[in-house]
Amino acid sequence: MDENELHRNHWCEWSAADLTFLEVNYRTMPLPELARILGRTPGSVRLMAHKLACQEKASPRWTAEEDDIIRQHYASGAGAAFIATLLKDRTSSAVFTRADTLGVTSGRYWREEERRILKEHYPAIGSGVLNLLPGRTPEAIKIIAGRMGLRKSSSSREGFRPWSDAEWRLLEENIHLSIAEQQATLFPDRTKRAVEKARERLLKKKRALCREFKA
Repeated sequence: MDENELHRNHWCEWSAADLTFLEVNYRTMPLPELARILGRTPGSVRLMAHKLACQEKASPRWTAEEDDIIRQHYASGAGAAFIATLLKDRTSSAVFTRADTLGVTSGRYWREEERRILKEHYPAIGSGVLNLLPGRTPEAIKIIAGRMGLRKSSSSREGFRPWSDAEWRLLEENIHLSIAEQQATLFPDRTKRAVEKARERLLKKKRALCREFKA
Protein backbone atom coordinates (compact mmCIF):
# COMPACT_ATOMS: atom_id res chain seq x y z
CA MET A 1 0.00 0.00 0.00
CA ASP A 2 1.21 3.52 -0.84
CA GLU A 3 2.68 5.40 2.14
CA ASN A 4 0.39 8.37 1.51
CA GLU A 5 -2.66 6.10 1.42
CA LEU A 6 -1.53 4.32 4.59
CA HIS A 7 -1.30 7.63 6.47
CA ARG A 8 -4.06 9.37 4.54
CA ASN A 9 -5.51 11.13 7.60
CA HIS A 10 -2.24 12.15 9.22
CA TRP A 11 -2.81 15.89 8.70
CA CYS A 12 -6.58 15.77 9.18
CA GLU A 13 -8.62 16.64 12.25
CA TRP A 14 -9.78 13.68 14.30
CA SER A 15 -13.50 13.06 13.77
CA ALA A 16 -15.84 12.12 16.61
CA ALA A 17 -16.31 8.72 14.98
CA ASP A 18 -12.55 8.10 14.86
CA LEU A 19 -12.11 9.15 18.48
CA THR A 20 -14.91 6.83 19.58
CA PHE A 21 -13.40 3.98 17.56
CA LEU A 22 -10.04 4.59 19.22
CA GLU A 23 -11.51 4.64 22.73
CA VAL A 24 -13.42 1.42 22.18
CA ASN A 25 -10.62 -0.57 20.53
CA TYR A 26 -7.32 0.78 21.86
CA ARG A 27 -6.85 -1.81 24.61
CA THR A 28 -7.82 -4.81 22.49
CA MET A 29 -6.59 -4.12 18.96
CA PRO A 30 -2.91 -4.10 17.90
CA LEU A 31 -1.54 -0.59 17.36
CA PRO A 32 -0.48 -1.19 13.71
CA GLU A 33 -3.98 -2.41 12.87
CA LEU A 34 -5.55 0.62 14.55
CA ALA A 35 -3.22 2.93 12.64
CA ARG A 36 -4.08 1.24 9.34
CA ILE A 37 -7.83 1.53 9.88
CA LEU A 38 -7.62 5.15 11.01
CA GLY A 39 -5.18 6.11 8.26
CA ARG A 40 -2.66 7.53 10.71
CA THR A 41 0.84 6.76 11.95
CA PRO A 42 1.20 4.50 15.01
CA GLY A 43 2.84 7.41 16.83
CA SER A 44 -0.10 9.75 16.28
CA VAL A 45 -2.56 7.04 17.35
CA ARG A 46 -0.58 6.39 20.54
CA LEU A 47 -0.42 10.13 21.28
CA MET A 48 -4.16 10.58 20.88
CA ALA A 49 -4.81 7.50 23.03
CA HIS A 50 -2.68 9.11 25.73
CA LYS A 51 -4.67 12.35 25.47
CA LEU A 52 -7.90 10.39 25.80
CA ALA A 53 -6.44 8.44 28.76
CA CYS A 54 -7.26 5.18 27.01
CA GLN A 55 -4.35 3.47 28.78
CA GLU A 56 -5.80 4.36 32.16
CA LYS A 57 -9.07 2.55 31.64
CA ALA A 58 -9.53 -0.45 33.90
CA SER A 59 -8.86 -3.84 32.40
CA PRO A 60 -11.56 -6.52 32.62
CA ARG A 61 -11.52 -8.50 35.86
CA TRP A 62 -9.46 -11.66 35.76
CA THR A 63 -11.60 -14.78 35.75
CA ALA A 64 -10.95 -17.98 37.67
CA GLU A 65 -10.40 -19.75 34.36
CA GLU A 66 -7.70 -17.25 33.35
CA ASP A 67 -5.98 -17.62 36.71
CA ASP A 68 -5.98 -21.41 36.33
CA ILE A 69 -4.36 -21.10 32.89
CA ILE A 70 -1.61 -18.91 34.34
CA ARG A 71 -1.03 -21.25 37.28
CA GLN A 72 -0.80 -24.26 35.00
CA HIS A 73 1.29 -22.89 32.15
CA TYR A 74 3.40 -20.15 33.76
CA ALA A 75 4.47 -22.37 36.64
CA SER A 76 5.31 -25.14 34.18
CA GLY A 77 7.72 -22.92 32.25
CA ALA A 78 5.61 -21.48 29.42
CA GLY A 79 6.48 -17.93 28.42
CA ALA A 80 4.14 -15.01 29.08
CA ALA A 81 3.87 -14.32 25.34
CA PHE A 82 2.57 -17.84 24.71
CA ILE A 83 0.13 -17.66 27.63
CA ALA A 84 -1.19 -14.35 26.31
CA THR A 85 -2.27 -16.17 23.14
CA LEU A 86 -4.47 -18.40 25.32
CA LEU A 87 -6.12 -15.44 27.03
CA LYS A 88 -8.37 -13.11 25.08
CA ASP A 89 -7.39 -9.43 25.26
CA ARG A 90 -4.44 -10.02 27.65
CA THR A 91 -0.89 -8.85 26.95
CA SER A 92 2.41 -10.41 27.98
CA SER A 93 2.97 -7.68 30.56
CA ALA A 94 -0.51 -8.30 31.97
CA VAL A 95 0.32 -12.00 32.33
CA PHE A 96 3.57 -11.16 34.15
CA THR A 97 1.73 -8.82 36.52
CA ARG A 98 -1.08 -11.27 37.21
CA ALA A 99 1.33 -14.14 37.85
CA ASP A 100 3.14 -11.96 40.39
CA THR A 101 -0.17 -11.07 42.05
CA LEU A 102 -1.09 -14.75 42.28
CA GLY A 103 2.33 -15.58 43.71
CA VAL A 104 3.10 -17.94 40.83
CA THR A 105 6.78 -18.24 39.96
CA SER A 106 7.90 -18.99 36.42
CA GLY A 107 8.90 -22.61 35.92
CA ARG A 108 11.64 -21.43 33.55
CA TYR A 109 13.81 -20.01 36.29
CA TRP A 110 14.63 -21.98 39.41
CA ARG A 111 17.06 -20.47 41.89
CA GLU A 112 20.00 -22.55 43.04
CA GLU A 113 18.54 -22.67 46.56
CA GLU A 114 15.26 -24.07 45.23
CA ARG A 115 17.09 -26.74 43.28
CA ARG A 116 19.06 -27.65 46.40
CA ILE A 117 15.86 -28.05 48.43
CA LEU A 118 14.30 -30.16 45.69
CA LYS A 119 17.36 -32.37 45.38
CA GLU A 120 17.61 -32.84 49.14
CA HIS A 121 13.97 -33.50 49.98
CA TYR A 122 12.14 -34.79 46.88
CA PRO A 123 13.49 -38.37 47.09
CA ALA A 124 12.18 -38.61 50.66
CA ILE A 125 8.87 -36.74 50.61
CA GLY A 126 7.98 -36.40 46.94
CA SER A 127 5.43 -33.67 46.25
CA GLY A 128 5.41 -32.91 49.97
CA VAL A 129 8.35 -30.64 49.17
CA LEU A 130 5.70 -28.20 47.93
CA ASN A 131 5.50 -26.82 51.47
CA LEU A 132 9.18 -25.87 51.29
CA LEU A 133 8.89 -24.10 47.93
CA PRO A 134 6.35 -21.26 48.12
CA GLY A 135 5.18 -20.04 44.74
CA ARG A 136 5.73 -23.41 43.06
CA THR A 137 2.92 -25.71 41.94
CA PRO A 138 2.83 -29.54 42.12
CA GLU A 139 3.01 -29.67 38.31
CA ALA A 140 6.11 -27.46 38.19
CA ILE A 141 7.82 -29.51 40.90
CA LYS A 142 7.21 -32.76 39.01
CA ILE A 143 8.55 -31.27 35.78
CA ILE A 144 11.76 -29.88 37.31
CA ALA A 145 12.30 -33.01 39.40
CA GLY A 146 12.06 -35.05 36.20
CA ARG A 147 14.55 -32.78 34.43
CA MET A 148 16.94 -33.15 37.35
CA GLY A 149 16.55 -36.93 37.26
CA LEU A 150 15.01 -37.05 40.74
CA ARG A 151 12.72 -39.89 41.78
CA LYS A 152 11.02 -40.77 45.02
CA SER A 153 13.01 -43.47 46.78
CA SER A 154 11.43 -46.78 47.78
CA SER A 155 11.68 -45.60 51.38
CA SER A 156 9.82 -42.37 50.64
CA ARG A 157 7.77 -41.22 53.61
CA GLU A 158 5.15 -39.65 51.38
CA GLY A 159 1.81 -41.42 51.66
CA PHE A 160 2.81 -43.37 54.78
CA ARG A 161 1.70 -40.90 57.44
CA PRO A 162 -0.08 -43.01 60.10
CA TRP A 163 -3.80 -42.49 60.52
CA SER A 164 -4.86 -41.21 63.92
CA ASP A 165 -7.64 -42.79 66.00
CA ALA A 166 -9.78 -39.73 65.32
CA GLU A 167 -9.32 -40.17 61.57
CA TRP A 168 -10.28 -43.84 61.73
CA ARG A 169 -13.44 -42.96 63.68
CA LEU A 170 -14.31 -40.23 61.19
CA LEU A 171 -13.81 -42.62 58.30
CA GLU A 172 -16.00 -45.28 59.93
CA GLU A 173 -18.79 -42.82 60.70
CA ASN A 174 -18.84 -41.67 57.08
CA ILE A 175 -18.21 -44.97 55.34
CA HIS A 176 -21.41 -44.42 53.32
CA LEU A 177 -19.73 -41.59 51.39
CA SER A 178 -17.79 -42.20 48.20
CA ILE A 179 -13.99 -42.14 48.26
CA ALA A 180 -13.97 -38.84 46.38
CA GLU A 181 -16.40 -37.28 48.88
CA GLN A 182 -14.41 -38.58 51.85
CA GLN A 183 -11.15 -37.21 50.50
CA ALA A 184 -12.58 -33.81 49.54
CA THR A 185 -14.66 -33.13 52.65
CA LEU A 186 -13.07 -35.15 55.47
CA PHE A 187 -9.41 -35.67 54.57
CA PRO A 188 -8.28 -32.87 52.22
CA ASP A 189 -4.66 -33.32 53.34
CA ARG A 190 -4.72 -36.98 52.27
CA THR A 191 -4.55 -38.26 48.70
CA LYS A 192 -7.50 -40.08 47.18
CA ARG A 193 -5.35 -43.22 47.00
CA ALA A 194 -4.51 -42.98 50.71
CA VAL A 195 -8.21 -42.68 51.59
CA GLU A 196 -9.03 -45.63 49.33
CA LYS A 197 -6.42 -47.85 50.99
CA ALA A 198 -7.56 -46.85 54.49
CA ARG A 199 -11.17 -47.55 53.53
CA GLU A 200 -10.20 -51.01 52.25
CA ARG A 201 -8.40 -51.77 55.51
CA LEU A 202 -11.38 -50.63 57.56
CA LEU A 203 -13.90 -52.67 55.56
CA LYS A 204 -11.64 -55.73 55.68
CA LYS A 205 -11.40 -55.40 59.45
CA LYS A 206 -15.18 -55.05 59.80
CA ARG A 207 -15.77 -58.14 57.63
CA ALA A 208 -13.33 -60.13 59.75
CA LEU A 209 -15.11 -59.09 62.94
CA CYS A 210 -18.44 -60.01 61.39
CA ARG A 211 -17.19 -63.50 60.55
CA GLU A 212 -15.86 -63.96 64.09
CA PHE A 213 -19.21 -62.88 65.54
CA LYS A 214 -21.13 -65.35 63.35
CA ALA A 215 -18.75 -68.15 64.27
